[in-house]
Amino acid sequence: MKNFLVLFFAVFISANAYALDLQQAKDQGLIGEANTGYVAVVTSTASQEVRQLVSSVNNHRQARYKKIAVSHGLTSSEVGRLAYQKAIEKTKSGNYYQNASGRWVKK
Repeated sequence: MKNFLVLFFAVFISANAYALDLQQAKDQGLIGEANTGYVAVVTSTASQEVRQLVSSVNNHRQARYKKIAVSHGLTSSEVGRLAYQKAIEKTKSGNYYQNASGRWVKK
């Protein structure tokens, strides 16, 4: 039983080590900053892992935006637009962001 647990945790830890993170996905051109303050898939051929990452990041952002909106008397959409402006400033050269008309642009 002990050997099984050691093997299980070794596999679990190594699987997490290979999991794609947000910056890696951005660097690979798979994900970009959408003009809504959320992230979105840039290509139509994104894997399920990438789509799950987008969903996870956006769920976290949505929760944060709601808290900020309530404390500052804004809507979540307004907070998202403000966050989008900051995200564009922080976007690394070579990564994608969505312009105001919805077109993906490489910085």
